[in-house]
Amino acid sequence: MLSVQTNVSAISAQRHLNDTSNALGTAMERLSSGYRINRAADDAAGLAVSEKLQAQIGGLNQASRNAQDGVSMIQTAEGALDEVQSMMQRMRDLAVQASSDTNSQTERDNINLELGQLGQEINSISQRTKFNGQSLLSGSLTKSQLTDTAGQVTSYLGSNGVELYGSATDTNATTLTSGLVVTSVNVGGAQAGKTFELSADTKGNVTLTMLSDDAGKSISMTDVAGHTSAVAQTISLSDVSAGGSEILDFTNLGVKLTVANNSTAGVTAAVASADFTAGNLTVDTAVASGEATLQTGANEGDETTVAFVNTALSGGTGAAAMDTLAATLKTFSTDGTRENASSLITALDGALGSISSSRATLGAAQNRLQHTIANLGTTSENLSASNSRIRDVDVATESSNMAKNQVLEQAGVSVLAQANQLPQLALKLLG
Repeated sequence: MLSVQTNVSAISAQRHLNDTSNALGTAMERLSSGYRINRAADDAAGLAVSEKLQAQIGGLNQASRNAQDGVSMIQTAEGALDEVQSMMQRMRDLAVQASSDTNSQTERDNINLELGQLGQEINSISQRTKFNGQSLLSGSLTKSQLTDTAGQVTSYLGSNGVELYGSATDTNATTLTSGLVVTSVNVGGAQAGKTFELSADTKGNVTLTMLSDDAGKSISMTDVAGHTSAVAQTISLSDVSAGGSEILDFTNLGVKLTVANNSTAGVTAAVASADFTAGNLTVDTAVASGEATLQTGANEGDETTVAFVNTALSGGTGAAAMDTLAATLKTFSTDGTRENASSLITALDGALGSISSSRATLGAAQNRLQHTIANLGTTSENLSASNSRIRDVDVATESSNMAKNQVLEQAGVSVLAQANQLPQLALKLLG
């Protein structure tokens, strides 16, 4: 039907032209971005899978860097242990020399001087060998922190409504008109195996006291009587505004407490410190393990533990063989007899064996990490290929689509122009 009011041919040509233009725009977008999926509408399921793969790929790549840093850490420790062994070999030579009666007591005393210097240098290496600020050979690489025998920060609700507790998610938090929260406890610089008691007066003076337990038992919240106060430090607590926080930095003890006010009202120093006293918060530092835990995978629990020997010669704090050597060196320094020098040979053999075993452990761990790095690289490569097949554009296919749609668009424009001329034919019927 020839109609002036409704040009059906033009409407149809216009619809097809719009479809072609949209398809051409999509092809151009994919070719310019390099991705087949640029928005969820392109492929909702494919986008979800791709995002999961990208998370894994990123985690694997970071885990590989972690493992490489772990190799560097091991190499740092192993290099120091090599020097420690060299000094022990020299000490053994001196012990063999001192074990012979061809030496007088004067010579043995002189030998003892060198042994003492070498022992001091071994201790120095134990303290100075660090990676990223973390001591590797002093036994203090990792240190856990507790606040009571159950391993939890103690909650305490004061009579005036001020609460001191360890987590902002504590169930009592919603009932408070004002509250102080211990949001974190950092014992990075504290002495291992010690317990600290936190107390305060009503003037805002907060005291952290290090307690010693000669019996080797853990000190609980209610069992602090009878323990000797080793070190104490007092600092002043500031007024904490609503939503504010303060760091209580007990630098002498190596402990930092972050205290935050999670309420809508301010907390004055005097009121807050009163609840410190009533709460009687304690912080324990477990004995350091001398182990490093490396995140060598993309997911929780994908970890590798590396053990480092404690080379300290201070006696009672190092590895068993090192403690034995320290005791034997002390005996020889006070009584430089041939018999004590002979005992020193045996002690050095034990220490050398301990260091050799530790170096072997570190070498095995390094080789393991090298394989871990290779596996992470392979897995990341395969996941990247999988993600590419899902998300990346097929340039050849999309180029063909763009060329096809360009031709169709040109044809559509031409047909639409002709369809727009059809109503003019009706004028010929008028005469």
